[in-house]
Amino acid sequence: MNAQDYIRTAESLLSDMATRTGEWDWLRNHIMPGSNANARQEENPSSSQRRRYSTEANQALKILASAHLTYITPMGQRWFALKSSDPKPGKDAEGWFANATEAMLAELAKSNFYTVAHQCMLDRCLTGTGCMYCEWLPSGRLGFTHIPTGTYGGADGKDGMPEVFCRTFKLSAYQAAQEFGLENLPAKIREAHDKPEKMYSEKHQYVHLVMPRDSCNFGHKMIDARHQKYASLYIAWEGEKQIVKEDGYYEFPYLVTRFLRWGESFFGFAPGTDVREEIAAVLKLERIMDVLGETAAFPRILTLAEQVGEVDMRAGGRTVIKPQAAQLQLPREWAASGRYDVGKDRIEEKENKIREAYFVPMLQVISSVDREMTATEVNAREAEKVLAFSPSFTLFISDMSPFMLRIFCELLRAGKIPDMENAPDELIKLDEAGNKNNDRQTGRYEIALPAVSYLGKISQAIERVQRYGVEAVMQTIAQFIQTSGDATVLDCLKIPEIVRFMYESSGAPMKGLRTEKEIEEIQKQRQQAEQAAQQAQLMQDMAQANRDNAAAQKP
Repeated sequence: MNAQDYIRTAESLLSDMATRTGEWDWLRNHIMPGSNANARQEENPSSSQRRRYSTEANQALKILASAHLTYITPMGQRWFALKSSDPKPGKDAEGWFANATEAMLAELAKSNFYTVAHQCMLDRCLTGTGCMYCEWLPSGRLGFTHIPTGTYGGADGKDGMPEVFCRTFKLSAYQAAQEFGLENLPAKIREAHDKPEKMYSEKHQYVHLVMPRDSCNFGHKMIDARHQKYASLYIAWEGEKQIVKEDGYYEFPYLVTRFLRWGESFFGFAPGTDVREEIAAVLKLERIMDVLGETAAFPRILTLAEQVGEVDMRAGGRTVIKPQAAQLQLPREWAASGRYDVGKDRIEEKENKIREAYFVPMLQVISSVDREMTATEVNAREAEKVLAFSPSFTLFISDMSPFMLRIFCELLRAGKIPDMENAPDELIKLDEAGNKNNDRQTGRYEIALPAVSYLGKISQAIERVQRYGVEAVMQTIAQFIQTSGDATVLDCLKIPEIVRFMYESSGAPMKGLRTEKEIEEIQKQRQQAEQAAQQAQLMQDMAQANRDNAAAQKP
């Protein structure tokens, strides 16, 4: 592809994005105004400064976004674990993956990951799509950047994962010169750089386009930046468009996570889309209720034309009226009645639908310990609500996979993952002519993502739904054995795997669970002890037999 091909690709992706901005702006204006400085504000505040967004939807959105961090990626907790994808990993593989997991968690804690992730999840729940960028900073740590919805477009590959991405952003002439080099910038921006009044304050638009290179299909070709697997192009977007920097990435550097997939669209489906009518109705009802409350407190007064200026509205005030006005019962309250209770009930009904759209009742069940219900009822309620949310959670896991690869590989290249020379073979992808030992030394290999197990509270809640089924089976088997006395039914079950699954899904700390290597050592020691006991018993039996023979031979 030449420069014009890249520019036309970016124009097409941004044009597709523009068709969705109206929907996103409506959601922002009515749920979380000001959440994106780049969003068009189609509804300007009126002179009365009347609120135009739903506080209930705003609160529900924040609860759902916070739940993503609290229940999926909690800070300060072990929310994921790297594991071997090999069903029969080597003895040292489990320990290596455990150390790599701890290293990744430590580096994420030192970075701004959790701060940016919260902004990303707000977008995911508000507009249906969240995005963040990962890079290795010159300071020697991971760096993450939130990319607001409405500033980017993209396209998925054949596997449904993002492969092409284009975003817009603005830089001053001073920032652009630092980033791209002054000599690479268009004449207009170079002129702005030479003027002190424009150098720092005047912003210019740029586009970052990332897409796979057809000429690079394997890791060992990724040496020069222009031959890495993903092309990275920065384009000056004002006036005559031109590429100001060409670079590359080993892995796709953006996380694009959709709340729910929307047909074949690159963008996701927002939970607030289903309750747009309810949000608009609540705002209208609240305005009506405000008028009703003001009217009840300060009723309208019907007077004769000749009474204008003579009615005393002060507390304890006295108004002198003529007999004619007294016969007509004037002045009197007029059009001051209304059903406040009906309006209140309608608002509550619609706000309940808004909360349900954002899964607030489900999240409250997961986060609270309801001691007034039986365990069976709590389990049933939790299972019903968690299964309703699981499609979005599963989609997040799928979207997160390439981003986890990006983080993992960045740390590997930076030397933050210890003992890389002893990494399991399954992580090293060689080409057809590759030699395992030589390629590890020369770098002619590609890194594969290990299996990732998510350990957050949502994941645990989903696994608990499965655990309840395991517990029911175990209870049935225990009752059968107690009744029949036949324990051979246990031969059908892999007891150690069941115990490990139940422990991991319980939320108990993983440090309390022995590793496979430790279990093997215990089993080996038990086997040796049993053999020693058998040997001792055999020796004892032989000694007793010798004594018995000696006693029998005495006259």
